[in-house]
Amino acid sequence: MKNNLLYWVFFPILLSCYKDKNTPTATGCNIEHVYDDNAKKLTITGGVWGTVSSLEGDFMPKIMGSKPEGSHCPVQRTLKIYQYSLLSDGIKSDPSSIFFDSLNTGFVTQVESDQNGFFQAAIPAGHYSIVIVENGQLYATLLDEHGGLSPITVSTGTVNSNLIMTYKATF
Repeated sequence: MKNNLLYWVFFPILLSCYKDKNTPTATGCNIEHVYDDNAKKLTITGGVWGTVSSLEGDFMPKIMGSKPEGSHCPVQRTLKIYQYSLLSDGIKSDPSSIFFDSLNTGFVTQVESDQNGFFQAAIPAGHYSIVIVENGQLYATLLDEHGGLSPITVSTGTVNSNLIMTYKATF
C-alpha cells in the first residue's frame, strides 16, 4: 500500500516535468530549442531568416541565484523589410510612442513568421531595416550606432536575424 501511495504522489509530479519533443515549442517558451528547430526550416539560399519572439515580464536583476520572472516566447507576426532606414525616417502620429506609423524609405517585401516565430525572405545583397508589425504599427527591435532601425546587411548567402520584441518587459 505504501508503494502505491508513493506512486500516486510522485508519478503526477514526474509526469508534469516530462516534455515530449513533439509538443509545440511555443507553449513551452524554450527559446533556445525554438532557435534550433527554426534553423532546420531554412530553404532560401540568399536573404534573411530568423525567429521573432517576445520578452514579457520582469527581467530586473534579482538576488543571486534567482531567475527572472518573465517569459521569452516565439510569436507569429508580419514583418516588413525596407531599404536601410534611420530613426529620422520613421513617421509617428504620437511622438512619445515607440511605434512608427510608417517609414519614409523604400519598401522591399513583407513576410509572415509561423507559429514558432520562423521567417525567411529571399532578398538580394544590400543594407535593410526589418520591422515587426504590431497592432497595425511598426516596431523596430534595435538601433545601430547611426540610428538605423533594426539593420541587416545581406552580402552573400543567408543572414540570421532573430528579432526580439522587448516593449512588454522591464529591465
